[in-house]
Amino acid sequence: MNSEIITIIREIEHLQERLNANHQIIFSKIHNIQSSDRRLTVFTQLFGILDRAKMGFEYSHFSLNSEEIKASMFSGLTNDEFIQRVNSFIHFIAIEMNHAYFSVIEAFLRQILRVSAKNSPQNFWELKESILKTLNLQQWAEFLRFYSYIRNTQHNNGLFFPSDQKDVEVSYKGKIFPFICAQKIEFLNPDLRLILVSDGNSFVYDVCTSEKIIALPYIPDPSHFEYTPISEV
Repeated sequence: MNSEIITIIREIEHLQERLNANHQIIFSKIHNIQSSDRRLTVFTQLFGILDRAKMGFEYSHFSLNSEEIKASMFSGLTNDEFIQRVNSFIHFIAIEMNHAYFSVIEAFLRQILRVSAKNSPQNFWELKESILKTLNLQQWAEFLRFYSYIRNTQHNNGLFFPSDQKDVEVSYKGKIFPFICAQKIEFLNPDLRLILVSDGNSFVYDVCTSEKIIALPYIPDPSHFEYTPISEV
């Protein structure tokens, strides 16, 4: 388990490096961009979410290797119970990382549509279609379609409940993923979650650098003061 946690931590660090790089590129591409501009703060938010997830995985790693932590915080548990507790925490971190990460992206997309198309659909399916059409980002159709079905399970306690009550098979990264109505999906493991996070980063960058969005002088973020800067620019 320790080697798996270390692999996840290293992948998160790599994703943070990419977020930081994209933040810097956007800063250099838009003349006189303000630090409170949403095209910068979205990367700050995403970086922070990954940072908190990384801290959770690091805590899990140290817990597994520290008799002191085990004795002080998990006294009275058998070794199997201790491992189960840590496993549950790791699972929780992975789920919450994805939830928080894509909640930020969804809120970002809604704001982008408000400033570019003067509207923001309530339905996520309509939201993704509007983003693809308005910003000419059809290359992201597969990613957004796959995520929209993942999102459905997030809002149904892990089960897939489409409005039409039909099963679907979705292609993503060269693989076919089955979504069976009223059934739990079994394929959403940590590796796939990290792939989604990675694609989410690249997608946000393409949104920010799309012709309509990069040309805007300023996109305000009233909550920017709540985020910890990812770097000095």
